[in-house]
Amino acid sequence: MTTATTTETPKPTLGEDIRALLACPRELWLVFLATFFEYLGIFSFLPTLAMWLSSDYGMTDKAAGWWASTFSMLLTFFVFIVGSIADSVGVRRTLIISFSLAAVTRLGMAFAPSPAWAIATLISFGFAYATTSPVLQAAVQRASTKRTRAFAFSLWYVSFNLAGALCGPFIIDATRHRFLDAAGKLVKKTVNLPLLGPREMSANAVIMAWGFVFAVLAALVILTLRRDFEHRIDPDDVGEPVKKATPFQAMRDVFSDKAFYRFLVLLAFLSLVKMMFQHMHFTWPKYITREAGDSFPVGTVWSLNSLLILGLAPLGTALTRHMKPFRVLLVGAFISACSPFVLCFGSSMPFQLGMVVVLTIGEALWSPRSYEYTLSIAPRGRESTYVALAALPFFFAKFLVGPTSGYLLARWCPETGVRHATLIWLVIGLTTMLGPVGMFLSRNWIQRMGAAKAQAS
Repeated sequence: MTTATTTETPKPTLGEDIRALLACPRELWLVFLATFFEYLGIFSFLPTLAMWLSSDYGMTDKAAGWWASTFSMLLTFFVFIVGSIADSVGVRRTLIISFSLAAVTRLGMAFAPSPAWAIATLISFGFAYATTSPVLQAAVQRASTKRTRAFAFSLWYVSFNLAGALCGPFIIDATRHRFLDAAGKLVKKTVNLPLLGPREMSANAVIMAWGFVFAVLAALVILTLRRDFEHRIDPDDVGEPVKKATPFQAMRDVFSDKAFYRFLVLLAFLSLVKMMFQHMHFTWPKYITREAGDSFPVGTVWSLNSLLILGLAPLGTALTRHMKPFRVLLVGAFISACSPFVLCFGSSMPFQLGMVVVLTIGEALWSPRSYEYTLSIAPRGRESTYVALAALPFFFAKFLVGPTSGYLLARWCPETGVRHATLIWLVIGLTTMLGPVGMFLSRNWIQRMGAAKAQAS
Protein backbone atom coordinates (compact mmCIF):
# COMPACT_ATOMS: atom_id res chain seq x y z
CA MET A 1 0.00 0.00 0.00
CA THR A 2 1.43 3.34 -0.99
CA THR A 3 0.68 6.65 0.58
CA ALA A 4 0.16 9.56 -1.75
CA THR A 5 1.89 12.71 -0.68
CA THR A 6 1.15 16.20 -1.86
CA THR A 7 3.55 19.06 -1.82
CA GLU A 8 2.34 22.58 -1.51
CA THR A 9 4.43 25.48 -2.73
CA PRO A 10 5.25 27.63 0.31
CA LYS A 11 3.87 31.13 0.20
CA PRO A 12 6.54 33.82 -0.19
CA THR A 13 7.49 35.81 2.86
CA LEU A 14 6.90 39.55 3.18
CA GLY A 15 10.63 40.20 2.77
CA GLU A 16 10.75 38.16 -0.44
CA ASP A 17 7.77 40.06 -1.85
CA ILE A 18 9.43 43.40 -1.09
CA ARG A 19 12.73 42.32 -2.70
CA ALA A 20 10.83 41.22 -5.79
CA LEU A 21 9.11 44.61 -5.92
CA LEU A 22 12.44 46.44 -5.73
CA ALA A 23 13.62 44.38 -8.71
CA CYS A 24 10.80 45.73 -10.94
CA PRO A 25 11.76 48.03 -13.87
CA ARG A 26 12.44 51.70 -13.15
CA GLU A 27 9.27 52.58 -15.06
CA LEU A 28 7.20 51.42 -12.08
CA TRP A 29 8.81 54.06 -9.85
CA LEU A 30 8.50 56.74 -12.53
CA VAL A 31 4.78 55.96 -12.77
CA PHE A 32 4.56 56.44 -8.98
CA LEU A 33 6.29 59.84 -9.34
CA ALA A 34 4.01 60.97 -12.19
CA THR A 35 1.02 59.86 -10.12
CA PHE A 36 2.27 61.95 -7.19
CA PHE A 37 2.49 65.14 -9.30
CA GLU A 38 -0.85 64.53 -11.00
CA TYR A 39 -2.68 64.00 -7.73
CA LEU A 40 -1.21 67.11 -6.15
CA GLY A 41 -3.35 68.86 -8.74
CA ILE A 42 -6.34 66.53 -8.35
CA PHE A 43 -6.49 66.63 -4.55
CA SER A 44 -6.30 70.41 -4.55
CA PHE A 45 -8.88 70.69 -7.36
CA LEU A 46 -11.68 68.46 -6.04
CA PRO A 47 -12.37 70.17 -2.66
CA THR A 48 -12.10 73.55 -4.40
CA LEU A 49 -14.48 72.86 -7.31
CA ALA A 50 -17.85 73.62 -5.69
CA MET A 51 -16.50 76.66 -3.81
CA TRP A 52 -14.84 77.93 -7.03
CA LEU A 53 -18.15 77.76 -8.89
CA SER A 54 -20.08 79.50 -6.10
CA SER A 55 -17.58 82.07 -4.81
CA ASP A 56 -15.86 83.03 -8.07
CA TYR A 57 -18.82 82.83 -10.45
CA GLY A 58 -21.83 83.47 -8.20
CA MET A 59 -23.58 80.11 -8.56
CA THR A 60 -26.09 78.93 -5.98
CA ASP A 61 -25.56 75.68 -4.06
CA LYS A 62 -27.99 73.90 -6.38
CA ALA A 63 -26.42 75.27 -9.57
CA ALA A 64 -22.89 74.48 -8.38
CA GLY A 65 -24.07 70.98 -7.41
CA TRP A 66 -25.59 70.36 -10.82
CA TRP A 67 -22.43 71.50 -12.63
CA ALA A 68 -20.25 69.41 -10.32
CA SER A 69 -22.53 66.47 -11.07
CA THR A 70 -22.38 67.15 -14.81
CA PHE A 71 -18.59 67.26 -14.64
CA SER A 72 -18.50 63.97 -12.72
CA MET A 73 -20.88 62.25 -15.14
CA LEU A 74 -18.94 63.42 -18.18
CA LEU A 75 -15.77 62.32 -16.42
CA THR A 76 -17.12 58.80 -16.19
CA PHE A 77 -18.33 58.93 -19.80
CA PHE A 78 -14.85 60.02 -20.92
CA VAL A 79 -13.28 57.18 -18.91
CA PHE A 80 -15.58 54.81 -20.79
CA ILE A 81 -14.15 56.10 -24.08
CA VAL A 82 -10.45 56.48 -23.33
CA GLY A 83 -9.73 53.01 -21.93
CA SER A 84 -9.93 51.20 -25.24
CA ILE A 85 -8.05 54.03 -26.94
CA ALA A 86 -5.16 53.63 -24.49
CA ASP A 87 -5.01 49.88 -25.12
CA SER A 88 -4.78 50.63 -28.84
CA VAL A 89 -2.56 53.74 -28.89
CA GLY A 90 -0.28 52.84 -25.98
CA VAL A 91 0.06 53.80 -22.32
CA ARG A 92 3.02 56.17 -22.63
CA ARG A 93 1.63 58.16 -25.56
CA THR A 94 -1.83 58.44 -23.98
CA LEU A 95 -0.40 59.78 -20.71
CA ILE A 96 1.72 62.41 -22.49
CA ILE A 97 -1.36 63.69 -24.33
CA SER A 98 -3.47 63.60 -21.17
CA PHE A 99 -1.06 65.53 -18.96
CA SER A 100 -0.47 68.13 -21.67
CA LEU A 101 -4.20 68.72 -22.03
CA ALA A 102 -4.57 68.85 -18.25
CA ALA A 103 -1.94 71.60 -18.05
CA VAL A 104 -3.68 73.77 -20.65
CA THR A 105 -7.20 73.36 -19.24
CA ARG A 106 -6.15 73.92 -15.60
CA LEU A 107 -4.52 77.18 -16.65
CA GLY A 108 -7.75 78.07 -18.46
CA MET A 109 -9.78 77.45 -15.29
CA ALA A 110 -7.48 79.71 -13.29
CA PHE A 111 -8.06 82.66 -15.63
CA ALA A 112 -11.59 82.03 -16.95
CA PRO A 113 -13.18 85.51 -17.38
CA SER A 114 -16.82 84.39 -17.16
CA PRO A 115 -19.00 81.49 -15.97
CA ALA A 116 -19.30 80.23 -19.56
CA TRP A 117 -15.51 80.08 -19.95
CA ALA A 118 -15.19 78.46 -16.55
CA ILE A 119 -17.61 75.67 -17.49
CA ALA A 120 -15.99 75.20 -20.92
CA THR A 121 -12.52 74.75 -19.45
CA LEU A 122 -13.89 72.55 -16.65
CA ILE A 123 -15.51 70.14 -19.13
CA SER A 124 -12.39 70.11 -21.30
CA PHE A 125 -10.28 69.31 -18.25
CA GLY A 126 -12.61 66.39 -17.55
CA PHE A 127 -11.34 64.52 -20.62
CA ALA A 128 -7.73 64.84 -19.44
CA TYR A 129 -8.61 63.91 -15.87
CA ALA A 130 -10.61 60.87 -17.03
CA THR A 131 -7.63 59.51 -18.93
CA THR A 132 -5.04 59.51 -16.18
CA SER A 133 -6.38 57.09 -13.55
CA PRO A 134 -7.21 54.03 -15.73
CA VAL A 135 -4.07 54.46 -17.83
CA LEU A 136 -1.83 54.91 -14.79
CA GLN A 137 -3.35 51.72 -13.38
CA ALA A 138 -2.54 49.92 -16.62
CA ALA A 139 1.01 51.30 -16.43
CA VAL A 140 1.42 49.86 -12.91
CA GLN A 141 0.05 46.53 -14.15
CA ARG A 142 2.54 46.35 -17.01
CA ALA A 143 5.57 47.60 -15.08
CA SER A 144 5.08 45.16 -12.18
CA THR A 145 5.01 41.37 -12.03
CA LYS A 146 2.20 39.04 -11.07
CA ARG A 147 3.97 38.26 -7.81
CA THR A 148 4.48 41.91 -6.83
CA ARG A 149 1.18 43.30 -8.08
CA ALA A 150 -0.60 43.62 -4.72
CA PHE A 151 2.26 45.65 -3.26
CA ALA A 152 2.72 47.62 -6.48
CA PHE A 153 -0.89 48.82 -6.34
CA SER A 154 -0.56 49.49 -2.63
CA LEU A 155 2.45 51.74 -3.30
CA TRP A 156 0.66 53.37 -6.23
CA TYR A 157 -2.15 54.12 -3.80
CA VAL A 158 0.40 55.52 -1.35
CA SER A 159 1.95 57.72 -4.07
CA PHE A 160 -1.22 59.70 -4.70
CA ASN A 161 -2.22 59.77 -1.05
CA LEU A 162 1.18 61.28 -0.26
CA ALA A 163 0.10 64.03 -2.63
CA GLY A 164 -3.17 64.35 -0.75
CA ALA A 165 -1.39 64.58 2.61
CA LEU A 166 0.82 67.42 1.37
CA CYS A 167 -1.61 69.45 -0.72
CA GLY A 168 -4.15 69.93 2.10
CA PRO A 169 -2.03 72.04 4.47
CA PHE A 170 0.61 73.31 2.01
CA ILE A 171 -1.51 74.16 -1.05
CA ILE A 172 -5.20 74.50 -0.12
CA ASP A 173 -4.99 75.93 3.40
CA ALA A 174 -1.77 77.89 2.82
CA THR A 175 -3.30 79.54 -0.24
CA ARG A 176 -6.63 80.24 1.45
CA HIS A 177 -4.84 81.71 4.48
CA ARG A 178 -3.10 84.30 2.28
CA PHE A 179 -6.48 85.49 0.97
CA LEU A 180 -8.21 85.99 4.34
CA ASP A 181 -8.96 89.55 5.39
CA ALA A 182 -8.85 90.89 8.95
CA ALA A 183 -12.37 89.58 9.58
CA GLY A 184 -11.44 86.04 8.50
CA LYS A 185 -13.31 86.22 5.16
CA LEU A 186 -11.84 85.20 1.79
CA VAL A 187 -11.20 88.14 -0.58
CA LYS A 188 -9.48 88.62 -3.94
CA LYS A 189 -5.90 89.90 -3.94
CA THR A 190 -3.26 90.91 -6.48
CA VAL A 191 -0.83 88.12 -7.35
CA ASN A 192 2.47 88.66 -9.21
CA LEU A 193 2.72 85.85 -11.78
CA PRO A 194 5.80 84.81 -13.77
CA LEU A 195 5.58 86.15 -17.37
CA LEU A 196 1.99 87.41 -16.86
CA GLY A 197 2.72 90.06 -14.23
CA PRO A 198 0.28 91.25 -11.50
CA ARG A 199 -3.28 89.89 -11.66
CA GLU A 200 -6.21 90.07 -9.28
CA MET A 201 -7.09 86.49 -8.32
CA SER A 202 -9.09 84.56 -5.77
CA ALA A 203 -7.68 81.79 -3.59
CA ASN A 204 -9.65 79.27 -5.65
CA ALA A 205 -8.15 80.51 -8.92
CA VAL A 206 -4.62 80.29 -7.52
CA ILE A 207 -5.26 76.70 -6.45
CA MET A 208 -6.35 75.92 -10.03
CA ALA A 209 -3.15 77.54 -11.33
CA TRP A 210 -1.06 75.26 -9.13
CA GLY A 211 -2.66 72.37 -10.99
CA PHE A 212 -1.07 73.62 -14.21
CA VAL A 213 2.40 73.37 -12.65
CA PHE A 214 1.81 69.83 -11.40
CA ALA A 215 0.47 68.62 -14.76
CA VAL A 216 3.59 69.93 -16.51
CA LEU A 217 5.83 68.08 -14.05
CA ALA A 218 3.85 64.84 -14.54
CA ALA A 219 4.20 65.12 -18.33
CA LEU A 220 7.97 65.59 -18.03
CA VAL A 221 8.24 62.43 -15.89
CA ILE A 222 6.25 60.36 -18.42
CA LEU A 223 8.58 61.52 -21.19
CA THR A 224 11.41 59.64 -19.44
CA LEU A 225 9.62 56.27 -19.72
CA ARG A 226 11.17 53.86 -22.20
CA ARG A 227 8.94 53.50 -25.24
CA ASP A 228 8.78 49.72 -25.07
CA PHE A 229 8.23 49.27 -21.31
CA GLU A 230 4.55 48.38 -21.69
CA HIS A 231 5.36 45.45 -23.99
CA ARG A 232 7.74 43.69 -21.60
CA ILE A 233 7.16 40.01 -20.79
CA ASP A 234 6.24 39.22 -17.19
CA PRO A 235 8.25 36.14 -16.15
CA ASP A 236 5.61 35.31 -13.51
CA ASP A 237 2.73 35.42 -15.98
CA VAL A 238 2.28 32.38 -18.20
CA GLY A 239 -0.95 33.63 -19.74
CA GLU A 240 -1.59 34.48 -23.33
CA PRO A 241 0.52 37.18 -24.97
CA VAL A 242 -0.88 40.65 -25.50
CA LYS A 243 -2.95 40.94 -28.67
CA LYS A 244 -3.11 44.25 -30.51
CA ALA A 245 -6.62 45.41 -31.27
CA THR A 246 -8.61 48.41 -32.37
CA PRO A 247 -10.59 50.28 -29.68
CA PHE A 248 -13.80 48.60 -30.89
CA GLN A 249 -12.27 45.12 -30.74
CA ALA A 250 -10.87 45.75 -27.25
CA MET A 251 -14.30 46.84 -26.03
CA ARG A 252 -15.98 43.84 -27.66
CA ASP A 253 -13.52 41.45 -25.95
CA VAL A 254 -14.39 42.84 -22.54
CA PHE A 255 -18.16 42.76 -23.15
CA SER A 256 -17.87 39.09 -24.12
CA ASP A 257 -16.25 38.25 -20.75
CA LYS A 258 -19.00 36.84 -18.49
CA ALA A 259 -17.06 37.69 -15.33
CA PHE A 260 -17.29 41.36 -16.27
CA TYR A 261 -21.03 41.55 -15.55
CA ARG A 262 -20.76 40.12 -12.04
CA PHE A 263 -17.91 42.54 -11.52
CA LEU A 264 -20.16 45.45 -12.54
CA VAL A 265 -22.63 44.48 -9.81
CA LEU A 266 -19.83 44.49 -7.25
CA LEU A 267 -18.74 47.94 -8.42
CA ALA A 268 -22.31 49.21 -8.25
CA PHE A 269 -22.33 48.41 -4.53
CA LEU A 270 -18.85 49.86 -4.04
CA SER A 271 -19.95 53.02 -5.83
CA LEU A 272 -22.45 53.64 -3.02
CA VAL A 273 -19.52 53.60 -0.59
CA LYS A 274 -17.46 55.86 -2.84
CA MET A 275 -20.27 58.39 -2.83
CA MET A 276 -18.98 59.48 0.58
CA PHE A 277 -15.76 60.65 -1.07
CA GLN A 278 -17.76 62.67 -3.59
CA HIS A 279 -19.66 64.25 -0.71
CA MET A 280 -16.34 65.07 0.95
CA HIS A 281 -15.49 67.09 -2.17
CA PHE A 282 -18.86 68.68 -2.92
CA THR A 283 -20.83 68.74 0.36
CA TRP A 284 -18.40 68.71 3.25
CA PRO A 285 -16.29 71.85 2.43
CA LYS A 286 -19.38 74.09 2.26
CA TYR A 287 -20.99 72.41 5.27
CA ILE A 288 -17.99 72.83 7.56
CA THR A 289 -17.06 76.37 6.49
CA ARG A 290 -20.66 77.43 7.15
CA GLU A 291 -20.65 75.70 10.52
CA ALA A 292 -17.13 76.79 11.58
CA GLY A 293 -16.23 79.76 9.31
CA ASP A 294 -13.86 80.36 6.37
CA SER A 295 -10.82 80.00 8.59
CA PHE A 296 -11.56 76.31 9.25
CA PRO A 297 -8.57 74.28 7.93
CA VAL A 298 -10.52 72.36 5.27
CA GLY A 299 -7.44 71.11 3.46
CA THR A 300 -5.53 70.08 6.58
CA VAL A 301 -8.40 68.09 8.10
CA TRP A 302 -9.16 66.27 4.84
CA SER A 303 -5.43 65.63 4.28
CA LEU A 304 -5.53 63.46 7.42
CA ASN A 305 -7.21 60.90 5.15
CA SER A 306 -4.19 60.75 2.86
CA LEU A 307 -1.71 60.97 5.73
CA LEU A 308 -3.22 57.93 7.44
CA ILE A 309 -3.39 56.03 4.14
CA LEU A 310 0.41 56.31 3.83
CA GLY A 311 0.79 53.89 6.73
CA LEU A 312 -2.53 52.05 6.74
CA ALA A 313 -2.60 51.01 3.06
CA PRO A 314 0.74 49.11 3.10
CA LEU A 315 -0.09 47.72 6.56
CA GLY A 316 -3.51 46.58 5.41
CA THR A 317 -2.02 44.96 2.31
CA ALA A 318 0.64 43.17 4.39
CA LEU A 319 -1.93 41.84 6.85
CA THR A 320 -4.49 40.76 4.25
CA ARG A 321 -2.28 39.81 1.28
CA HIS A 322 -3.18 36.11 1.61
CA MET A 323 -6.91 36.78 2.10
CA LYS A 324 -9.41 36.66 -0.75
CA PRO A 325 -9.78 40.18 -2.18
CA PHE A 326 -13.59 40.07 -2.00
CA ARG A 327 -13.57 39.46 1.75
CA VAL A 328 -11.22 42.40 2.27
CA LEU A 329 -13.42 44.59 0.05
CA LEU A 330 -16.52 43.71 2.08
CA VAL A 331 -14.99 44.43 5.50
CA GLY A 332 -13.38 47.67 4.34
CA ALA A 333 -16.55 48.88 2.63
CA PHE A 334 -18.59 48.32 5.80
CA ILE A 335 -16.14 50.33 7.93
CA SER A 336 -16.07 53.23 5.44
CA ALA A 337 -19.88 53.23 5.22
CA CYS A 338 -20.06 53.91 8.97
CA SER A 339 -18.16 57.20 8.69
CA PRO A 340 -21.04 59.60 7.83
CA PHE A 341 -22.86 58.61 11.02
CA VAL A 342 -20.01 60.10 13.09
CA LEU A 343 -21.09 63.59 11.98
CA CYS A 344 -24.61 62.92 13.25
CA PHE A 345 -23.25 63.41 16.78
CA GLY A 346 -21.82 66.91 16.20
CA SER A 347 -19.83 69.25 13.96
CA SER A 348 -16.92 70.13 16.29
CA MET A 349 -13.34 69.23 15.42
CA PRO A 350 -13.24 65.86 17.28
CA PHE A 351 -16.19 64.62 15.22
CA GLN A 352 -14.64 65.87 11.97
CA LEU A 353 -11.39 64.04 12.76
CA GLY A 354 -13.25 60.93 13.91
CA MET A 355 -15.24 60.80 10.67
CA VAL A 356 -12.06 61.02 8.57
CA VAL A 357 -10.34 58.31 10.65
CA VAL A 358 -13.22 55.83 10.30
CA LEU A 359 -13.54 56.53 6.58
CA THR A 360 -9.79 56.04 6.09
CA ILE A 361 -9.48 52.76 8.02
CA GLY A 362 -12.07 51.20 5.73
CA GLU A 363 -10.58 52.79 2.62
CA ALA A 364 -7.13 51.42 3.44
CA LEU A 365 -8.60 47.92 3.25
CA TRP A 366 -10.94 48.02 0.27
CA SER A 367 -9.57 50.64 -2.09
CA PRO A 368 -6.04 49.32 -2.88
CA ARG A 369 -7.41 45.79 -3.25
CA SER A 370 -10.12 47.01 -5.64
CA TYR A 371 -7.44 48.06 -8.17
CA GLU A 372 -5.71 44.70 -7.88
CA TYR A 373 -9.05 42.89 -8.08
CA THR A 374 -10.06 44.76 -11.24
CA LEU A 375 -6.88 44.05 -13.11
CA SER A 376 -6.51 40.49 -11.85
CA ILE A 377 -9.64 39.47 -13.77
CA ALA A 378 -9.02 41.70 -16.82
CA PRO A 379 -7.93 39.92 -20.03
CA ARG A 380 -4.28 40.57 -20.81
CA GLY A 381 -3.84 43.55 -23.11
CA ARG A 382 -7.34 44.84 -22.26
CA GLU A 383 -6.53 46.31 -18.86
CA SER A 384 -7.30 49.96 -19.71
CA THR A 385 -10.54 48.97 -21.43
CA TYR A 386 -11.59 46.86 -18.45
CA VAL A 387 -10.89 49.65 -15.98
CA ALA A 388 -12.69 52.15 -18.20
CA LEU A 389 -15.82 50.04 -18.64
CA ALA A 390 -15.76 49.23 -14.93
CA ALA A 391 -16.45 52.93 -14.32
CA LEU A 392 -20.04 52.55 -15.57
CA PRO A 393 -21.61 52.06 -12.11
CA PHE A 394 -19.82 55.17 -10.84
CA PHE A 395 -21.51 57.16 -13.60
CA PHE A 396 -24.87 56.77 -11.88
CA ALA A 397 -23.47 57.35 -8.40
CA LYS A 398 -21.87 60.60 -9.49
CA PHE A 399 -25.12 61.62 -11.13
CA LEU A 400 -26.76 61.46 -7.71
CA VAL A 401 -24.09 63.17 -5.60
CA GLY A 402 -23.86 66.60 -7.26
CA PRO A 403 -27.58 67.54 -7.24
CA THR A 404 -28.10 65.77 -3.91
CA SER A 405 -25.27 67.81 -2.42
CA GLY A 406 -26.82 71.08 -3.54
CA TYR A 407 -30.30 70.22 -2.28
CA LEU A 408 -29.07 68.86 1.06
CA LEU A 409 -27.03 72.00 1.69
CA ALA A 410 -29.83 74.33 0.61
CA ARG A 411 -32.36 72.56 2.86
CA TRP A 412 -30.41 71.73 6.02
CA CYS A 413 -27.21 73.80 5.89
CA PRO A 414 -27.92 77.09 4.07
CA GLU A 415 -25.41 79.92 4.04
CA THR A 416 -27.77 81.95 6.22
CA GLY A 417 -30.67 80.81 8.37
CA VAL A 418 -31.45 77.84 10.61
CA ARG A 419 -29.31 74.74 10.04
CA HIS A 420 -29.92 71.05 10.80
CA ALA A 421 -26.69 69.65 9.38
CA THR A 422 -27.02 66.35 11.26
CA LEU A 423 -29.80 65.30 8.88
CA ILE A 424 -27.45 65.70 5.89
CA TRP A 425 -25.10 63.04 7.21
CA LEU A 426 -27.91 60.75 8.34
CA VAL A 427 -29.27 60.64 4.78
CA ILE A 428 -25.79 60.16 3.30
CA GLY A 429 -24.95 57.45 5.85
CA LEU A 430 -28.10 55.41 5.16
CA THR A 431 -27.44 55.59 1.43
CA THR A 432 -23.79 54.62 1.79
CA MET A 433 -24.58 51.61 4.01
CA LEU A 434 -26.60 50.05 1.19
CA GLY A 435 -23.27 49.23 -0.48
CA PRO A 436 -21.77 46.71 1.97
CA VAL A 437 -25.21 45.28 2.76
CA GLY A 438 -25.76 44.55 -0.94
CA MET A 439 -22.27 43.07 -1.28
CA PHE A 440 -22.91 40.72 1.65
CA LEU A 441 -26.31 39.55 0.42
CA SER A 442 -25.06 38.83 -3.12
CA ARG A 443 -21.57 37.61 -2.18
CA ASN A 444 -21.97 34.05 -3.47
CA TRP A 445 -23.28 35.12 -6.89
CA ILE A 446 -20.66 37.86 -7.35
CA GLN A 447 -17.77 35.51 -6.60
CA ARG A 448 -18.74 32.95 -9.26
CA MET A 449 -16.21 34.26 -11.77
CA GLY A 450 -15.60 30.92 -13.44
CA ALA A 451 -12.91 28.31 -12.91
CA ALA A 452 -10.25 30.21 -14.84
CA LYS A 453 -10.55 33.23 -12.54
CA ALA A 454 -11.58 31.63 -9.29
CA GLN A 455 -8.35 32.49 -7.53
CA ALA A 456 -8.83 36.18 -8.26
CA SER A 457 -12.20 36.33 -6.52
